[in-house]
Amino acid sequence: MNNPDFTPQHDHLQPIGMTSTGQPIYPWSVTPAPVPQAPIKAHPWGAYIGVGCLGVIALAIVGAVLVAILIGMTVALAVLALSVVSLTICVLVLRSMWRDYRKGAA
Repeated sequence: MNNPDFTPQHDHLQPIGMTSTGQPIYPWSVTPAPVPQAPIKAHPWGAYIGVGCLGVIALAIVGAVLVAILIGMTVALAVLALSVVSLTICVLVLRSMWRDYRKGAA
């Protein structure tokens, strides 16, 4: 049978009571403070700032390219609309002329 070891962990601490299993209760935790597993790493702040600035510049370039593409599409759509209107007028005039020609020939 395995009996737990109830020996005091620190000789200078006096227990303030006992648990139902006979383990001493201390006024505060007797576990040691956790030791960090790895040393604190120094962060390269200059690299972070440089990457952030490059990201902003890249976004500005992408934004400018997108704006240029949108302006080009707007001009193309305006030209297309003007062509459609011109074609519609041309077809209406030609239809009217064709009707007049057909009436005169008959």
